Amino acid sequence: MWGWIFVFLGFVLLFYIYFLKRELRRLKHEIKVLPDRSSFGNRLSLDFRERTLMDLVDELNQMIDTFEEKNRQARQMEENVKLSIAGLSHDLRTPLTSIDGYIQLLLTAKDEVKREHYLKIIEQCVKRLIEMTDQFYDLARIETNQKEIALSSIFLSNLVEEIFLSYYEQFEEKRIEIRFPEHENNRPILADRLMLIRVIQNIVQNIIRYAKSQAIISYGNEENSLIFSVKNDIKPDSKVVVEKVFLRFYTECTSRTNTESSGLGLYLSKKLVEKMNGKIDAELDDNWFIIKIYLPINRILT
Repeated sequence: MWGWIFVFLGFVLLFYIYFLKRELRRLKHEIKVLPDRSSFGNRLSLDFRERTLMDLVDELNQMIDTFEEKNRQARQMEENVKLSIAGLSHDLRTPLTSIDGYIQLLLTAKDEVKREHYLKIIEQCVKRLIEMTDQFYDLARIETNQKEIALSSIFLSNLVEEIFLSYYEQFEEKRIEIRFPEHENNRPILADRLMLIRVIQNIVQNIIRYAKSQAIISYGNEENSLIFSVKNDIKPDSKVVVEKVFLRFYTECTSRTNTESSGLGLYLSKKLVEKMNGKIDAELDDNWFIIKIYLPINRILT
C-alpha cells in the first residue's frame, strides 16, 4: 500500500513540476515581449495558481506599472520640449525682428528725437528677450525637476507690497491704480522666497499688460492656507478664456501675434505655486479677472 502511495505522490510531484515549468516558460515569453506591448496596459497573469509564483507576478506587475509611468513621463517631457522649442522660436523671432528693423532705422536716422525713440524701443525689446529667456530657463528646470526648493517662513503681504511698488512707474504710465487692503495679513506662510517673487512678478506683468484701470489686492484664510487674491478690471475688447489662462503659451491673442507676452507667465506661476505645495485658480466675474493663490500657513509661527 505504501508503494502505491509513493507512486501517487511521485506522479503528483511530476505533474506539479511539469505545470510549474510550463508556467515559467510562458511567463518568460510574456516578459520577453513585454516592452512591445506594455504601453497598452497589458499585465502578466498565471494559469497555474501557485503562491510563490503569484507573489512573483504581483511584484513584476508593480514593476511594469512603474515602467509605464516613467515611460509616460518621458513621452510627456519629450512633447513639452517640442512645444517649448516651437514656442521659443516663435516668441524670440518677433522681438529679434523688431530689434533688427529698428537698428536699420537707427543707422539711417539723423534726427536725434527719432534716434532716441528707436533706442528706447530696442531697449524694451532687449528687456523682453531677457524676460522670455528667464521664463524658459525656469520652466525647463521645473519640468526636469532640476529647480530646487528652499521653504522658509515669509510674511506675504510685505513681499507683495514691496514688489508691486517696484513697478510704480509702469503702473503710472498705464494709468492703473493699485489698491492694497487696509489691514495687513500678518500670518506667515511657508514658501520659497525666490519662487514666490517670480510668481508675484508674473502677476504684476499680467496686470500691466491687460488691466483697464485698476487692480485690487486682498487676503483671506481657508483651513491651513492663506489666500492671496488679485483682481483687475479688463478692457472691453478683452478675449480672455479663463479655462485656458494657465495653459502653456496661452495669450489673449489666439493668433500668437502678441509681442508683449510669451504666454508662459501664468503657466510658470502655476508650476511654481504647485511646487510650493499650494494651488492657483482664476475666474471671471463680470468685468473683473481674478487670480487666487492658496499657500500653506506656517503653523509653527502662528
